[in-house]
This record gives sequence, structure tokens and C-alpha cells, in this order.
Amino acid sequence: MSPTRSIEPWVLLTARLALGVLLLVSAYMKLKTGAIVDGPFAFALAVRSFEILPDALVPFAAFAVPWTEAVAGACLVLGLFARGAGTLSLALLITFTLAVVSVVLRGMNLSCGCFGEYKLICSGAAGWCKVGENMILIALAMLPAARGAGAVALDRWVSPAPALTRPSPATGG
Repeated sequence: MSPTRSIEPWVLLTARLALGVLLLVSAYMKLKTGAIVDGPFAFALAVRSFEILPDALVPFAAFAVPWTEAVAGACLVLGLFARGAGTLSLALLITFTLAVVSVVLRGMNLSCGCFGEYKLICSGAAGWCKVGENMILIALAMLPAARGAGAVALDRWVSPAPALTRPSPATGG
């Protein structure tokens, strides 16, 4: 076994856990209730401030995004359906990145609402730093999306349903 093959499961595990925990924290920060403003309401205001979605879709997005992050994050942490969770995370992160690019190109000065009042790497308004931060997260999401869960994952104990096969005329079946 090559050295690359022996560390690959652990690299995948590390990427999967890091991204999963970040998604869970992000979801929690969007859903938690605070002393001044409820999390979901504050996130809805952040979504509206991007001026991308019609007002009628803002409540749906404010509900769907954090719960999607929570499900994807939990699946990544558990290593359950890791490829699907990685792909879903990738779709979320690409969407978030495009939204930030849109805000930057329109010269808007606003917070992304990603982690509530906390910041991951970038502080201040949503800008090119946030795009770079998201690109790092996109790279993390690509690993489980492309390669699976890695080491220590529930995926190893969950087997797909048996494939339906057509009897072969050669076997007489």
C-alpha cells in the first residue's frame, strides 16, 4: 500500500469532520434564539439584505438553509451518506459564494449572516475575503463529495439496496 493510500482515509475524515462541524455551528447560529432578535428572524433579515431573492422566498430560504446545513453537517460528522452530504455542502457553498460575489460586485456593504455574530476567518462586511474563505470550504466539501467518508464512518455499515438485475439468457435464469 502506498503512503498516499494509507493517509487518504484520515485526510477525508479530517475534511469531513471540519466541514461537518462548521455546518452544524453555522446552522445553530442561524436557528438559535437570542435575547434581542430570534436567530431565524435575524437570518431572514440577512437573506433579504442580499436583495437576490424575491421577498416571498425569503422566509423559505431562512428556514431551509439552516436545516439543510444541519442535516448535511450531521451526516458529514457521522460519516453517513458522506458523498451526498459532501455534494449538498458543495452546492450550498457555491450558492453562498455566488451570493457574496453578487453583493461585492453591486458595491453593497453588509454582513453575510453566515455564523451569526461570529466570524470564521474574515471580519467585516461580506467581501473578497469571504469568497476566499468559501473557496477553502468548497475544497473541503469536494473531498467527501468525490471520495466518500474516509476512516471511521457509518457509511461502512450502511450498504445500498441490492441492484435489480435482469436474468441473463446465457444462464437460463
